[in-house]
Amino acid sequence: MKVKDLFSLPWKNMDRALEYGVEECKYLGKTLLGITLSNGLGFIIYFNPYSEEIYRILIMSPEKKELGEFFGVFKYEGGNTFFIYTVTNLTQIVNSLGEIEVNSVEVIKDVFEDFLLEALAGQRNIY
Repeated sequence: MKVKDLFSLPWKNMDRALEYGVEECKYLGKTLLGITLSNGLGFIIYFNPYSEEIYRILIMSPEKKELGEFFGVFKYEGGNTFFIYTVTNLTQIVNSLGEIEVNSVEVIKDVFEDFLLEALAGQRNIY
């Protein structure tokens, strides 16, 4: 799957978030893009920023939910805990979330980037 395939997602501002985020990842040489959705969930794309090939899509939530295959738990030092799931069926996630919009987009970095890259190391790509 390529990043361009996500442009068809029905979430408001997703196309702009992807365009901006992919360019930022290219510029910085990063492989993780985070998109915050209006319902409070985080949509994480692990991809090659140059070929735009997606390796895996994750979704994170401050609460335990049935959002896909359980991936892990991340706790910010002195703060929030997030439950992370691998999206195995993108259509099902899109249908279950309904009409939402993108609130923000950012290149994932620092401690969270380290956590995700270490957890992703050696795992098979899904897309």
